[in-house]
Amino acid sequence: MERNDRESARMGTLRQLAQALGVKTTDLMQTGPIEAPLAPEVDPAGILAIRRVITPTRGLGRVAHADDVHDAPTITGVRASVREGNRLYQGDDYAATLGALPSVLTEAAQVAELAKGEARLAALEVQAQAYQLAGSTLIHLRHDDLAYQALNRAIDLAERSGNQVLGASAVVSLCWLLLRQRRFDEAEDVAVATADAIEPSFRHSTASHLGTWGWLLLRGSAAAVRNNRTPEADEMIRQAKAAAVLVGRDVIDYHEYWTTFGPNTVAMKEVENAMVLREYGKALQLSGQVTAPARSTSNNRNRHLLDLAAAHTEQRDHAPATEILMSIKRAAPEWLRYQRYARDIATTLVTRRKRGLPPQLVELADFLAVEL
Repeated sequence: MERNDRESARMGTLRQLAQALGVKTTDLMQTGPIEAPLAPEVDPAGILAIRRVITPTRGLGRVAHADDVHDAPTITGVRASVREGNRLYQGDDYAATLGALPSVLTEAAQVAELAKGEARLAALEVQAQAYQLAGSTLIHLRHDDLAYQALNRAIDLAERSGNQVLGASAVVSLCWLLLRQRRFDEAEDVAVATADAIEPSFRHSTASHLGTWGWLLLRGSAAAVRNNRTPEADEMIRQAKAAAVLVGRDVIDYHEYWTTFGPNTVAMKEVENAMVLREYGKALQLSGQVTAPARSTSNNRNRHLLDLAAAHTEQRDHAPATEILMSIKRAAPEWLRYQRYARDIATTLVTRRKRGLPPQLVELADFLAVEL
C-alpha cells in the first residue's frame, strides 16, 4: 500500500494497522482518485419501478406520482400488504419483494394522504413501515443511495406519526447501511444518540422497545469495534446484554419494529465482534452461547453461520467451514448469493486447496462465482 501497489485493503487489515498506530480505522480510509464509469448504470426493471416511487419526477408546483391504483386502499389492506412484503423479505424472496413494493408504497401514501385525525397518525406509521421494508430490501440488494432515501423517508414519517420507537427502528436499518459503507464514526454516533433518545424504562418498557434500543447498541458496538474502539464496543454489548436478559428470550417483532432481539441475538453479535478482532478461537467458544439461532431472522442467523465458517477457515479446519457454507446454500440460497463475505471465505478455501477440490467446494465456488 505504501508503494501504491494496492489502493485498498481488507477491513481487518485496516483495523490492525489502526490498532498498531493508535488511531481510528476511519483515519486510514483515504480515497484515491475517482474514475468515471465506463458506461452509465441502468437499473434493472424491478429497481426502476421502485425508484419511480421513491424518487418521483416533478415539475414546478406538483409531483408526478407513480401509477395510481383504481380502488381506494384502506389502512387495514395496506397493513396486510406490508406484512406480506415483510414475509417475502424474511423468506429471502427478493424478486417478489421488489415486485410488491411499488404498489405497497403507493397505496400507503394514498391512505396517509386521505386519513384524518388519529387515523392519519396510524396511516403514517404504516407508511413508515413500508419505507423501512423498501430500505432494508435495497440495502441487501446493494442499491445504497436509493436505500438511504427510503430509510430517510421512513424516519421522517415515523417522527410525524409521533412514534419514536418506530423511527428508531428505521435508524437501526440506517446504521446497517452506514456500516456497509464503512462510515463507522457516523454509524456509532447516530446509534448512540438515538439510543439515548429512546432509552427505555427497564421496569415498564415493552419487549419491542427494549429490542429496538438493544439493536441500536449492537449497531453502535459493531461500528466501534471496526473503528478500533474496542472498549466502547464492549460497553455497548454489555448494555445490550442487560436489555436481552430482561426480554428473556429472542422475541420476533417483524411487523411493527423490524426487530428480533434477545440473548441469542446479542450472543451472535459478540461472536461477530470477536471475528472483527481476529480472535477466531474466542469466536468459536462464544458461539456455544447461541442456543437457538433458528429463532432469529435469516439475515442474523446466516450471518452468524458465516462467522463460524470464517473462524473455522482461519483455523485451517476446512471441512466444517465448507459444510457450514453448504448448509446455508441449502437453506437460503438467494440470501447467500448476495454475500461478499461468503465469496471471500470460499475463495480462501479454494486457494488453499488448488488440487483435489472436494465436490462440495466445487459446487460452492460455482454458485458464488469464485474462480477455480
